[in-house]
Amino acid sequence: YIDDHQADDQFLALLRLFHHIGFFAYYELKGVPLESNWVCTDTTFLYKEISKLLIIRFHPHNPQRVATKRFKKEGIINERDYQELFKEVGISEETPSEWLLQVLQNLSFTAEIGPGRFFMPTVLPKGHIEIPDCPTVQPLCFAFNFKEDAFSENLLDLPRSIFCQLAVHLANKDEWDTCPNDSDRSTIRYTYGDLEVFLIDKPGRIEVAVFCFESFIFSKKGPCPADLKKLHDHCAAIKDEVKEEIEAVSGSVMG
Repeated sequence: YIDDHQADDQFLALLRLFHHIGFFAYYELKGVPLESNWVCTDTTFLYKEISKLLIIRFHPHNPQRVATKRFKKEGIINERDYQELFKEVGISEETPSEWLLQVLQNLSFTAEIGPGRFFMPTVLPKGHIEIPDCPTVQPLCFAFNFKEDAFSENLLDLPRSIFCQLAVHLANKDEWDTCPNDSDRSTIRYTYGDLEVFLIDKPGRIEVAVFCFESFIFSKKGPCPADLKKLHDHCAAIKDEVKEEIEAVSGSVMG
């Protein structure tokens, strides 16, 4: 029963409740008026539409449209021509395209990395990026400890969706500038101030390799205390931000 007092808030609370207990899917999308949000009573419809985008890296045929070629190579959806992409991969004409773009962001499939540019790392090709041999500092390794009997004995690796969602979460942060042209499915390149940062997916762990740009190079006499402090502060900030986001992502993926 919804009474007249704050009826809108009560109705939204009811929508959220039904969403969480699985009656339907309801997403409060950022930048979309409440009346434009959709309720998916059949969630398989939404999963099928998103799967048409995810499957593109396994598709044997070469894309015909520029937007689709860009998406398959760089994981980029452009606001100006995304309808060409949606048409070629077979997104239903009944699906509001602007709404679907917002859903992809809301579910952490994509990050907006520039005006009208959305990055979807899940569809990137695998294993074509070479990382320099000698990082400025030793790579940071993030491993995971699970409670005893949390998973079956046959499950030794982490769910792969953790890495891609982490890449999206970091791409959404102001300090992290994503470089789609220099990334692949298991290696995402960012710039972080004067540093170059690689997020690397490894079995059972995630590594972060940090390199200095030329603007950060130490003097010929060697690193001065100010240089070392600046590098330390940047690396500490990177570690804290990755840790914070990976905890959030792990919670959403594994509960």
